[in-house]
Amino acid sequence: MKIKTIISVGVLLLSPYSYALDLVEAYQRAQSTDPNWQANLLQYEADQLNLGLAQGNLLPTISVSGNVTRKSQAQNSTPIENFPVDAFGASSSTTQQIAVTARQPIFRWDAWQALKQVKTSLSLSEVNLQLQRQAHILDVSEAYFNVLRQQSLTTANLQEEKALLEQLNMMNAKLREGLVAKSEVSEANAQYQSARANRIATHVQLILAQEQLAQLIGPYKENLAVLNSNFAFQKPYPADLEAWLLLAQNQNLAIQQARMQQQYAEDQKRIDEAARYPQLEAVASYGYAKQSPQSIISSDGPFDQIGLEMNWNLYSGGRTQKTIQKAAVNIRKSQAQLEAAIRKANTDVKKSYMQVETDQAKLQARKAAMDSAATVSEASQAQYQEGLKSMVDVLLAQRNAFSAKQDYLNAQYDYLMNVLRLKAAVGHLTQHDLEDLNAWLMEKPNNDKR
Repeated sequence: MKIKTIISVGVLLLSPYSYALDLVEAYQRAQSTDPNWQANLLQYEADQLNLGLAQGNLLPTISVSGNVTRKSQAQNSTPIENFPVDAFGASSSTTQQIAVTARQPIFRWDAWQALKQVKTSLSLSEVNLQLQRQAHILDVSEAYFNVLRQQSLTTANLQEEKALLEQLNMMNAKLREGLVAKSEVSEANAQYQSARANRIATHVQLILAQEQLAQLIGPYKENLAVLNSNFAFQKPYPADLEAWLLLAQNQNLAIQQARMQQQYAEDQKRIDEAARYPQLEAVASYGYAKQSPQSIISSDGPFDQIGLEMNWNLYSGGRTQKTIQKAAVNIRKSQAQLEAAIRKANTDVKKSYMQVETDQAKLQARKAAMDSAATVSEASQAQYQEGLKSMVDVLLAQRNAFSAKQDYLNAQYDYLMNVLRLKAAVGHLTQHDLEDLNAWLMEKPNNDKR
């Protein structure tokens, strides 16, 4: 395939439609189409139902029961004069009974403690969902910017391949005229083949990045909004690292999650301890019984009863004590996990803050290196025409120029992701942050010569 055809295909691939999909719209699509995110929402919805289940253990229960009993018994007693043998009870009888029974817990300390634990679990579920939402925002943003990254790198590699092909064609023409050595043509061909291989590799990475984004937002045909050429570094606010660390201590979601898990473990210990207490319930029944054949002692007809039932498990083979000991160990475990979460939050905030801070210097240095390399490349070509530089020097300068451009492109997208990671480290990452980044995106690609 000729290089002109390759360039045409690449331009067609990267050229925008009348509408470009921006970052916020991509995230909104992911919210409605990503099955993993839908599963998180459904899990959260299921967790909310646990409150009703726990409350049900403290509310009345009503049940309907019935039975049919067939009884047979040998008659060994001596008959009483003037009374039939089966006057007080037949040798065989059938009893039918149906009843409605209502139970109301009066003292169920384990149920009350379980209700408190469920309320803790609801708070934990809320924190978990917020953590999953932050991770979802990061996943969508990284997938989106990775497509833009690979698009930019593919375009840069296409430009490099085209420039090196033109250089190679010129060298072949000069070789036929005997103006250059064959070694210089070989060097030009080696550089061109290397650029061609890089272009193929980045094109494959672009396809994979597009598939990764489609996995989150569903199939899409629009081109993505691209990074504006006026993109500039902005320092994080607040500008003090200590302020970010304080925010993390108060609002980091992983720390909040660890605290909720510690509270959940403490609630579980109280539930296990409640197994030592008796359980008291009020019980009322109303029903109807019928026995056939009837006898003097038969009690056919409706009946009702009301009373109290107590159940006290005094000894269960030592299981209650061991369960309480296990709960105490889990509390210490949750305390250790909380300390680990606090340390990790501090490390994450420091790492993300310093990365964002150093991104300013990196972007400035990469931009300066890109501009300088482009100037050196242009000067090398002019000096080659004057016989002051060799073709190897020209090719090396071109390669350095394109390499510096790729480094600058990577630095831009690294900065954008580091900003989002810093917000996530303190628990502040929301859709509003994506809206802020949208200000740096535009529907049409840049036409600059970088």
